[in-house]
Amino acid sequence: MPREASAGGVVIRENAEGWDVAVIRPHGRSLWALPKGHVDPGETPEQTAMREVHEETGLTVTRMAPLGEIRYVYQFRGQRIFKRVHFFLFRYQAGELGALPPGPRVEVDEVRWVPLAQLVSLLGYKGEKSIAARAVKLLRAADSTPPGSLPEEKRG
Repeated sequence: MPREASAGGVVIRENAEGWDVAVIRPHGRSLWALPKGHVDPGETPEQTAMREVHEETGLTVTRMAPLGEIRYVYQFRGQRIFKRVHFFLFRYQAGELGALPPGPRVEVDEVRWVPLAQLVSLLGYKGEKSIAARAVKLLRAADSTPPGSLPEEKRG
């Protein structure tokens, strides 16, 4: 069975009420998803995730922590394909949400910030909901640590 690898991220930013998360609505779909895409030759999953986040949201980010991966099998042109998608938690650094280069514009119809509390219920894919729940748990645990830090961030 052919195998594919993708990577993506949960991008957060702080606001007065807590955390916002960047989500995308893929082209031609009515559901919301996390930014992600195929790992290119020579890239690590983390590099891919950062690139895809930038391409699909317009944002520059820094890595906070790995969130794990989801695995599934899908059909394409009559062939079953095994897919692994690696996810990372990222902190927003710069950029304008939705300021996309011409190429990714055809892949993404809409980009928006949503409150962290709405993330899990908003996402349309089961696997991404589980990744989002991990991010929520990690961020809630971080609320009891000094501001601006997570255990992973301290290590670099």
